Amino acid sequence: MTFWIVAIALLVLALVILLLPLMRAARAQQRDQRQQQNIQIAREKKRQLEAQMAAGEIDQAEFDGAYLDLQTALALELDRSDGNVQKARGKWMAAVVMLAIPVCSIALYFVFGEYRVIENPELVRAMPQSQTAAAPQMTLDEMETAIKERLRDNPEDAEGWFMLGRTMMAKQRFDEAVTAYRRSNDLVANEPGILFALADALAMQNNGSLQGEPEELVLRGLKLNPRFPNGLWLAGMAAEQRQDFKAAYRYWTQLLPLIADNPASTREIKDLLAMLEQRDPELVSAAAPAAGGANRLSLVVDISPELKARAKPGDAVFVYAKAMQGPPMPLAVKRLTLADLPVALTLSDADAMMPAMKLSSFQQVIVGARVSPSGNPVAQSGDFYTEFGAIDSANPPAEISLTIDQVK
Repeated sequence: MTFWIVAIALLVLALVILLLPLMRAARAQQRDQRQQQNIQIAREKKRQLEAQMAAGEIDQAEFDGAYLDLQTALALELDRSDGNVQKARGKWMAAVVMLAIPVCSIALYFVFGEYRVIENPELVRAMPQSQTAAAPQMTLDEMETAIKERLRDNPEDAEGWFMLGRTMMAKQRFDEAVTAYRRSNDLVANEPGILFALADALAMQNNGSLQGEPEELVLRGLKLNPRFPNGLWLAGMAAEQRQDFKAAYRYWTQLLPLIADNPASTREIKDLLAMLEQRDPELVSAAAPAAGGANRLSLVVDISPELKARAKPGDAVFVYAKAMQGPPMPLAVKRLTLADLPVALTLSDADAMMPAMKLSSFQQVIVGARVSPSGNPVAQSGDFYTEFGAIDSANPPAEISLTIDQVK
């Protein structure tokens, strides 16, 4: 009973909200039309008075008196039209709205609604799936059938083969998953996600072993994308299976900040790192210097004599490191002047522009130096520069020599 009281109250409120503007609009329209008619009649009478005066039928005094009477009558008529508006035009529309909305609302609710759920929520669980979910999820069998039909129509669909591989992995049909992933890899070469998926399927096909081809695929994928979480996970597993605990520790340590938003995965990786530390206690002491000393690039920066003669001693020099694959923003940067060259310096996480974008977060980096006469940190046409790429930030050369000898 409470439901119907609330429903009727809300329905009445909706009608009031709808009808008030409707009635006001109808009244305003009627008033405007009536006023326009009165004004038009007054104008016509004025023209008649002007014609009579021009013909000599009335003099100026008679015209002025008649015109004053006309203005007074018009003013009175307009005032009456404001106070006594005819309401017939809006009444039929209001009646239609008042009847149609309640009837249609109640009819639609009885067709599509279920008011008894308010007093008995268990009815939701008793409803068929088609009534409680607009788009029920497909079963794995239905998904497999749909994907195979899609591939019959388009056998060159790399995404379709990849989806089929994932479906077969979910159904633990690893041989078919390997076949699907290989087909996807044939169609789209050098895609890290496919390489890691294929490696995982091959490992599951071989009772979880990543040795041999699976590890080769993982390392190939990491060269293409060193920060791919699944790749670092698999690389750590492969290294741990080979008893290379240092490599496994390095891969999983790199993985940890990439999964910070996933508490369950973070706990799992921390447990694995703790397990490795128990197996090899030296990993803890080896990791401590790495945190402070690894990912430090030792550079010697100079400029060619030809370009130095074209620059000014006060020109800004930016020395930087950026990711080979990733955002263009430098991971570490220092600002000098041309007068400082030649100079020996280091770049590390301490030189990061943003806390979330550090040198240690990327394995493959490019180092460079640029002379900017304008002092603008963004590269511009006419700047002098040099770059040196494909440096392993975790295991860099002892010293990297940069000579600025190119013009942008």
